[in-house]
Amino acid sequence: MAPPPAAQKSQRRRDRLLRLLGGLTLLAPLGGCTLGRELPNIVYVAIGANKDQLINAELKQALQEQLMKVGARFRQIHPDTHFQFGVYPEDQMVEVMRRRSRSGLVPDLLIVNGDTALRLRQAGLVDPFPIRKDQLAIFNDEELRRLRSPDGRLAGLPVLVQTQLSCFNRQRLSEPPATLQELLNASANGHPMGLSLDLYYLFWIVGSTGSLPAIDRAVLGQQLNPADRQAMTDWLAWLQNASNQQRVTFFPDQPTAEAEFKAGRIDWIPCRSTVLPQLRRVMGSALGVAPLPDGEGHRASPINRLRVLALGRSSSAAGRRRALTFSFYSVNPLTQRTLTLGSQTVLPANRFVTVPVQSSQVLAAMVAASNQGLQANSLVTLVHTNDPRIPRLQTLLTELVFGESSPEDASTELVQILQARP
Repeated sequence: MAPPPAAQKSQRRRDRLLRLLGGLTLLAPLGGCTLGRELPNIVYVAIGANKDQLINAELKQALQEQLMKVGARFRQIHPDTHFQFGVYPEDQMVEVMRRRSRSGLVPDLLIVNGDTALRLRQAGLVDPFPIRKDQLAIFNDEELRRLRSPDGRLAGLPVLVQTQLSCFNRQRLSEPPATLQELLNASANGHPMGLSLDLYYLFWIVGSTGSLPAIDRAVLGQQLNPADRQAMTDWLAWLQNASNQQRVTFFPDQPTAEAEFKAGRIDWIPCRSTVLPQLRRVMGSALGVAPLPDGEGHRASPINRLRVLALGRSSSAAGRRRALTFSFYSVNPLTQRTLTLGSQTVLPANRFVTVPVQSSQVLAAMVAASNQGLQANSLVTLVHTNDPRIPRLQTLLTELVFGESSPEDASTELVQILQARP
C-alpha cells in the first residue's frame, strides 16, 4: 500500500533538504550514489563523532570508506538501496536531532555510542529497537543492560565495540608496562610517558587501583565504609604521585597527547582503537599496541565504547524497513567478522563471532581490553558522557594533578559529586 499523500510530501521535502544541508553535515555517496542525483530508497544515516575526534576531511573520508565497504556488500543483496550520511558531534547529538526533528529531518538510522542512544530515546528522538528474544541471544547481557531505557526496551542495536588500549613506541620501549608500577618504573628509567587529563582517559586507573566497587557504590548512593573511602583516595593518590614524576606528563586532552606521541616525544600513552590507523600512518612498524596496565590484584577498567544503531522517528514505512534490514545485516556473523578483520580497530558486538587473536597482536590486545572493560559497564550506564557531574569531576582531577588539593580532600569532594543527583 502506498503511503498517504501527506507522508509522501513530507518524505520528498526531507529528501530535498537533506541533499542541500550544509554546516556540520556531510552528505556522502555510498555504493555508486552521486550527489545531486535523484535516487529512490535512500537510507539517511547520522554518525556521532566523539570529542576526541576532530570532524575534518580526514575523519569524513575514513567514515565514508568504512560505510562504502559495508554498503557495497549490502547492495549486492539489496541493489536498490542507497546511503547518505552526516557527521555530528556526539555530545551535541540530542540537541542536533531535536532541531532536525522540528524540521522533519531526523535520519533513518543513527550510529552513536550506547549512552547517546539512551539519551536520544529518553528525549523521544529515536524509537525503541524491535528485536525478538532469540535475536537478543547473540549479544552479551552486560551490553544489552547498557542499552535498556527505563521501560525495559532497547534504545539501539549493538554493532561494534571500540576499545581503549596502550600505544607505545617499539623503537624506544621494548616492552609495554603491564602494571601501574611498571609504568612508573619505565618513567624512572628515562622513558617519557603521557596521560590525558580527559576523565575518560583516566578512568582505567580506577580499576587498576581497586577503586571501582567503591565508586559504583557512591554513584548508586549507597553507604560507604572506611575501606571504600580509602580505595578512592588510593586512585587519586596514584594520579598525584604520577604527576610528580619527572617523565610523566599530563596533557590537557587526548589529541594533544596523541600529537606528542606521533612526534616521538612520548614513548607511551593510552589510546583508542579507532586512532590506530592514523598513528600507524605516521609511525609504521614502530607502533606497538597492548592492553592498559593492571594493578596489584586488580584489572584496569577502560571505558570501551559500545557503538549502536538507533532508529530515527521520522522514517517512512519503507525507510524503516530498509533501516531494520540493514541493521540486522550489520550484526550477522559474516559482516561482523569482515568489519573486525578489515579494520582491526573495532570488535564485533555479536558474541558468537570468533576473533582470531592468534593472528594479530592488535586484535589480541583489543579482546583483552574488551574483557577488562566489562567491569565498567554498570558505571557507564549510570554516568553518561553528558552527565552534569562530569565537568565537576574534571575540575577536581585537574586541581589534584596540579597539586591544588590533596588526595584526602579530593576524595571527600569526589564522594559529594558522585552522590549528587544529576
